[in-house]
Amino acid sequence: MPKNKKVKQLERSASEDAYFDNEDVGHSVYVFNNVLFNFNMYINAESADEACSIFDSCGFAHRDQWKIMVELKQQPSEGPHGK
Repeated sequence: MPKNKKVKQLERSASEDAYFDNEDVGHSVYVFNNVLFNFNMYINAESADEACSIFDSCGFAHRDQWKIMVELKQQPSEGPHGK
């Protein structure tokens, strides 16, 4: 690799963009997973109904190929005592 070649650094990852700084906003990240192609689509919404409405507006066919999951900002601890 040439010495004067610059490497572009990405500013933020997609997973960092999925979270809100202010938890009081009431938004959650809904993950729509296409089980046939193993493709994920992330939607920020205030409720599951709103997330489904946004998803439906995309016009994807074969709704039965999609699973819906919610990404939680706070993850479980490593044990019952946080150890």
